[in-house]
Amino acid sequence: MNITSLLSPNFTQGRRTYRPEAIVIHIMDGTLKGTDSWFLSPLSQVSAHYGVGKSGEVHQYVEEIDTAWHAGRIHDPTWPLIKKTSDGQYINPNYYTIGIEHEGNEMSEWTDTMYATSAELIRKMCQRWSIPADRLHIIGHHEIYSLKNCPGFKVDLDKLIALVNGSTQAVNGQISKTEKFGKVTTLTRLNLRAGPGKVYKITNMVNAGIQLAYDGFTMQGETVNGNGKWYYTEEGNWFWSGGVK
Repeated sequence: MNITSLLSPNFTQGRRTYRPEAIVIHIMDGTLKGTDSWFLSPLSQVSAHYGVGKSGEVHQYVEEIDTAWHAGRIHDPTWPLIKKTSDGQYINPNYYTIGIEHEGNEMSEWTDTMYATSAELIRKMCQRWSIPADRLHIIGHHEIYSLKNCPGFKVDLDKLIALVNGSTQAVNGQISKTEKFGKVTTLTRLNLRAGPGKVYKITNMVNAGIQLAYDGFTMQGETVNGNGKWYYTEEGNWFWSGGVK
């Protein structure tokens, strides 16, 4: 993954006694270029660790070992893991989270490329810091600060987390496919999907014992029971190879 370093002056060195324990997903409410300028200005007094563009660009503004200023305000938090002191005061979430901004606004649909790039970035963070890749540890900014609709109405965090955990859609937004025609028979009732993974919507359902024709396959689909091979059909549907013979 290519990451462009554009280090912001807006950060706190170190993390006091804390370490990254969760990842906060943000929306930029603007462009990647505009966010670069805003985070590089000392007047803004804000930053995040990373920014992800619609075309898959990744910019780093703050080192992960340092504290970015992305989620310090707290209002009616719904995040169960938010920390408090012994006397009930909130501890600044910036100390124990990593912030990732994404290009667009609260009504923007995320591109497949942005989903895939963000998932790859998050996967590496989770590995580096032993952060569980689940909904408790990958959260929206609004779960800390409820007055903002951040990361917006269109982002699907469950899809993002599924990509982190198994779906290996390529970073450029394309799926590597091998063209090979053939036929298989379903072993059990099988879902046809819009893409090679359970994160994609179901387009149809086929009963056991039905013959399906396919136009090719990918080995880069979501891994199910150790098997990431998915077939695709002429109509654009996908089905898992483990459900057929």
